[in-house]
Amino acid sequence: MRIGAFEVKEPVPQLRDPHILAILQPWIDVGSVGTLALGTLESQFNARELGRLARPSLFYDLTRYRPMLYRRRGERIVEVPNTIIRYAMGDGGQDYIFMHILEPHANGEDFVESILELAEHLNVRRYCQVGAMYGSAPHTRPLLASGQASDPEVQAILVRAGVRTSNYEGPTSMMAIATQELVKRGVDTLSALIQLPPYARLDEDHRGQEKLLKLLLPIYRFTIDDLTRIEQDGDRQYAEIERMAQRDSRVRSLVKQLEEAYDTEVGSQQGEIGEVGQADAPPLAPDVEDFLRELEQRDGS
Repeated sequence: MRIGAFEVKEPVPQLRDPHILAILQPWIDVGSVGTLALGTLESQFNARELGRLARPSLFYDLTRYRPMLYRRRGERIVEVPNTIIRYAMGDGGQDYIFMHILEPHANGEDFVESILELAEHLNVRRYCQVGAMYGSAPHTRPLLASGQASDPEVQAILVRAGVRTSNYEGPTSMMAIATQELVKRGVDTLSALIQLPPYARLDEDHRGQEKLLKLLLPIYRFTIDDLTRIEQDGDRQYAEIERMAQRDSRVRSLVKQLEEAYDTEVGSQQGEIGEVGQADAPPLAPDVEDFLRELEQRDGS
């Protein structure tokens, strides 16, 4: 059946107070942290496909998100990029909807309206947008996270976990409108973004994956069977980053300055119990700023 622009499989499951866990590619899925975290949960709860866009080319420039060619058992298969939705029955009082959202290039208003229609049809109780971006945390310190929740109890959990409220202003995604509209419709919202070292540039950052899953654990109280393996994978990756940093003088300089900024900021936050402080981080040296710009240009090329 059609719900907005989505083709949804029938029969549509009867879900209990479903919570959407959504990632937005490529805007906030650095290091595939959101993709990895949702994949872990989908495997844990045996998620099944619920639906996908009926005509993805209405929203996506397929010269930017390229179709992929695969060969399976000698058969040639072409897969068109799409927004995929899966669902799973939870252990507690609510079920889950996992949304792998590709950011639209066109017809953004229609795309957002389709998300809203789907949420209304499924009686969604909470919309959680999770993922990662490059931030200012060095690999030698615990990763930071930013986010907030409309539910005061959930917000208190985030504060206790050290999650900082973002004061960002500037360019954003059309999906920010979806969050805004869902609030107006009485749906709880939550955001959680992990800040990754700006020089790490891992295709799959397992320490970020671990951090994100651990933020969700006290909120949803689920058990993750693979968490120990994920921790070990992250430790191995960051040990390699440390070896790389020792070989590159520019990375060593960047790490040192980020450590100083991190310690200043985190120290100020811990100055008063229960209060998140605001610190003026030391400015980065010009050569380090140039190095970061090189990395950004390399990723954008």
